[in-house]
Amino acid sequence: MRDHLLLRTEATSNNVTDFGVPKAIAAVPQLRPAMAAVTDRYLTVPQDILETFVDRGQLRQLAEPTRLPSGRRIPGLTLDHPRQLALMHALVRFTHIAASDTFTTTDLRPVTAAALDLAPDQYRLSSLRYDLSKLRAKGLVERVPHSRRYRLLPQGYRICLIFLNLFERVYAPLTAGLLRPVTADARLPEDKRHQLDRLYQRLVTDLDALLKAVGLKTAA
Repeated sequence: MRDHLLLRTEATSNNVTDFGVPKAIAAVPQLRPAMAAVTDRYLTVPQDILETFVDRGQLRQLAEPTRLPSGRRIPGLTLDHPRQLALMHALVRFTHIAASDTFTTTDLRPVTAAALDLAPDQYRLSSLRYDLSKLRAKGLVERVPHSRRYRLLPQGYRICLIFLNLFERVYAPLTAGLLRPVTADARLPEDKRHQLDRLYQRLVTDLDALLKAVGLKTAA
């Protein structure tokens, strides 16, 4: 007989009134579906992180400006925009899950400012609203009707993860290695180099070989 380790995820709360349920044993039947919904939303997050895909051409569409019915033109999303990436960091936090996936600009402002290494008063609320409008224009975020709250949509969560992963795990390390390489690293034996360094170098080497094969020259 083989032993199996079973993991169970359970939601807990220090104040059930946050869910609109009174503190009473008789209110347990009301509390159960509310807490079950929190657990379901929480379990969706790791699933999104493990299985996040973008269709062919979708990144290009996200980068293109959006023209609203009113005629207003809103810039698209870019991979290396600091304020946009900081906002995405704030949006994918777990703290929104227990609040029915909703938030206000007041909730986001200090967290986004911290991701930018700024004090909250250095990141203007108007800037946050502008950055948020770009995500709304792409259908990643929606405003909750008849309220000042917003909701990050499931597709928006996945797109934010794509942007953050591409920038932090691919774009930034490759750029740093090309523009500000550490000279001593080139003299390290292959077996003493970090696995990520070897993989990035292999990627650069393969790209150079591809460009050479199709008759293109790389810039010096």
